[in-house]
Amino acid sequence: MNTPPFLLGAAALFWGWQSGFWLVGGAAAIVLEAPRWLARRFEVELLRQRRLADMCLVLAAMVGVGCYVAYGNPRAIVLLFQWLPVILLPLGLLQAWGAEPAIRLDVLFWSLRREVRGGATAVNLGYAYLVFWLIGAAAANQRGDLATIGMVALGCWALLGARRSRANAGMWVLQIALAAGLGSVLHVGLNSAQLWLEGAAPDWMSGGGGNRTNPYRSSTDLGSIGELKQSDEIILRVKPDAPLTGPLLLHRATYNEYGGTAWVARGARFAEVPRPPASPAWTLREGAARRLIEVADFAVHGNPVLSLPAGVMRVTVPAISLRANNLGAVQAEAAPGFLIYTVAAGDAPPQAQAPDASDLKLPAREHAVFAETARTLGLAGLPPSQAMQRVRDFFATGFRYSTAGMAAAPGRTALAQFIGDTRAGHCEYFASATVLLMRAAGLPARYATGFSVQERAPGGTTYLVRERHAHAWARVFVGGVWIDVDTTPAGWADAEDEGRPAAARWRSSFTDAWSALRYRYARWQLTSSEAEKWSLFGGIGVLVLAWLAWRVFGGARKAPKPAGGPLHPATREAARLAGRDSSFYQVESELQRRGMVRAANETVQEWLARVGRERSGFAGHADLPRLLRLHYRYRFDPAGLSAAEQAALAQGCADWLAQNAAPRGAV
Repeated sequence: MNTPPFLLGAAALFWGWQSGFWLVGGAAAIVLEAPRWLARRFEVELLRQRRLADMCLVLAAMVGVGCYVAYGNPRAIVLLFQWLPVILLPLGLLQAWGAEPAIRLDVLFWSLRREVRGGATAVNLGYAYLVFWLIGAAAANQRGDLATIGMVALGCWALLGARRSRANAGMWVLQIALAAGLGSVLHVGLNSAQLWLEGAAPDWMSGGGGNRTNPYRSSTDLGSIGELKQSDEIILRVKPDAPLTGPLLLHRATYNEYGGTAWVARGARFAEVPRPPASPAWTLREGAARRLIEVADFAVHGNPVLSLPAGVMRVTVPAISLRANNLGAVQAEAAPGFLIYTVAAGDAPPQAQAPDASDLKLPAREHAVFAETARTLGLAGLPPSQAMQRVRDFFATGFRYSTAGMAAAPGRTALAQFIGDTRAGHCEYFASATVLLMRAAGLPARYATGFSVQERAPGGTTYLVRERHAHAWARVFVGGVWIDVDTTPAGWADAEDEGRPAAARWRSSFTDAWSALRYRYARWQLTSSEAEKWSLFGGIGVLVLAWLAWRVFGGARKAPKPAGGPLHPATREAARLAGRDSSFYQVESELQRRGMVRAANETVQEWLARVGRERSGFAGHADLPRLLRLHYRYRFDPAGLSAAEQAALAQGCADWLAQNAAPRGAV
C-alpha cells in the first residue's frame, strides 16, 4: 500500500466505531497493516486477480439485493455504501499482500480485458481504498462533533502523506483548516435551514412517510384523464385481534382547505406525543381499548406517517419519537424499511382540534354550485344528523364509482361537473364533494386520506392493503365530535378488482409471493435475537468466502518440467505460476537469454512487436503472433486446444527454435 503507515488501519477502526461493528473494523485493520512488518508476499497470476475482482462484484450484488429485500431503497443504497469497504477487502488484501506494487486496471474493469496496443496501466489501490472506508463511515450517519473531527483528521493524515514537498507548510495547514471549517459550517447551516423550513413553511415540506403521504398537502386527481389506482402492490399487512365485520378505515392525514385540485393542511403543526416512563407505548388519549390491531408497514422513506383507526388510544412502535398534528396525523421518527406497530383502539371518535372558520370555507370557484345543491336538498335549518343523512342519501342515489378520469368542460370545475352532470368518479370526487356540501349545509367538515382494509389474505387472519386500496373520505363535526363519513359507493374495491385485466392478475400472483417473502424476512429480522442473526449471516458469509477462496486459489494444475534445455529464470518462474506446459515458454526463454528482456509494463504481444523492430534478424518472426494466440488459448481458454492445435503449437515453437539456434552465450 502507498498510504502512510497505520492510516488504513485507523480508517478501518474509524469505520468500526461509526458503524458499531468494532470486531469487523479491528480485524480489517490488522490484516491491512500487517504486511508492513511481515516480509511474506504472494504471487497471484493475472487470471486469479481478475477472478478476485469479479467475486467482489458478485458479493456487492448479493449484499445490495439482500439489503433491498430487507429494507428497500433508499436504505439499501446507504447500507451498500456502508459495507462496500468490507466487500472490497479481498482487493485491498491483494494490494497489501501481493508481490506487485500496483494492480492492473484490466483486473478491475471488464472493458479493459482485451488485447490493447498501449501499455497495461497499473495503479496502487491504497488511497482509493481509503476513500471507500471514509465513505462507508459517513454512510453510518453517526452525527456529532467527534465524527466530524475524526473524518477531518483522517483526511489531513492522507493529504500529509501524499505531499511531495515540505515547502509552504504554513499555507498548506491554513488551506486544510479553511476547508474543514467551511465544510463544518455548510453542514450545520444546511441542517439548520432544513429545520427552519420545516417549522416556518410546513406546506413546502413532504412528510416523508411510507408511500409518500404528505401530512401538509394532498394533490388530487380531479379532472385528470386516464385510469387510476391500478397498482396491486401490497402496502400494509393488517392483523386485528378479531375478524373485521366490514371495511376498516385507517387514517393517515386530514386537510382543511381546498383550492384547484389540492387539499392543504393549513395551520397543521406537529407536537411530541408523550410516552409514560418505562412504557413501550405512546399514549394519544386516555381510555380503555377494546381491540388490538397490528400493522406491518413498509416505509419507503424515513419518518413514516402511521396508518391508524379512528379510535386509536395507544401506539407501540419501534421509533425514536412520535409526533401528532392538530388535524390527527401521526408521524414516527424511524428509519426507512419495514415498521411493525401495534395499535390499541377503542370506540372513541377521531381525535383532532375543534373546528374553526376554515372548516366552513367554500372555494370561490365551487361556491355557487354547492350552495345551489344544498338549497335543492333543503339542508338549511335541518338538525346536523338529518343534514348528514340527507347528504349520504344524495350520493347513494344516481351516483356511480369509476376510476376513469374525466376532463372538466370549459368554464366548469371537475367537482361541479361531477355533481351536476357525470355523477361518476372515484373516491376523491365523493370525498371532496361531500366535504364541500357539508360546509354548504353549515357543518364543519374536512378531507381525510388513508386506506380501506377489506381484502383478507388466503388462509389466515391477516388483511392485505394494496396501493389501489388508498382511499379518501370526509370528516364532519357533529354533536361536538368528528365523525367519519364515507359516501363512496359500497363495493368500490370489488369493482376495481373485477375490472383488472388478466395480465395484471397474473403479475399480481408473482408480486404477492415476492412481497410475502420480504415480509417474512423482515419480521424474522425484527423478532430474532442478535445471536440468531449472527449465526445465520456468519454461516452464509463463511460459505461465500470459502467459495471465493476456491474460485480464486483453487483448481490450479501443477506445471510439469518442460522438455528441452534449461529455461531462463524469469521464464521458469512464469511457467511455474501460470501452471502450463506450453512450448512457447522455450521461445520466451531464448529471447530473454539473448538479452531481449520483457519490460514489466509490456504485454507479450507488445514485447514481440518491439523485438521485431529492434532485432529484425530473427528468422520466423512473422510466425510468432500465431503461436502466441495458440499459447494464450492453451493457457486461458477453458476449452483448451485440440490435439492437432497442440501439435501445431509445439511444432511451430520447435521450428522457430531450430531456425534461431545459436551457441550458448551468443546474443
